[in-house]
Amino acid sequence: MRVMRVASEAPGLSSSVNIGAFNLGNALGAAAGGAVISAGLGYSFVPVMGAIVAGLALLLVFMSARKQPETVCVANS
Repeated sequence: MRVMRVASEAPGLSSSVNIGAFNLGNALGAAAGGAVISAGLGYSFVPVMGAIVAGLALLLVFMSARKQPETVCVANS
């Protein structure tokens, strides 16, 4: 995972932040699904909303990867 490679000096902190982001994504997904049902679009539109949100997340991943090139750190010995 890129998060663990970048934060090699604090793997515990980076892991907890990563888990927190995952939990936030779960909560936002549940809220989006609930909003779809509350709006009266029905249960059949929930997977469509999930696909839209996943597509937007994938777009953000691609944009982030393009802006931040991978760097290699060399330790002095």
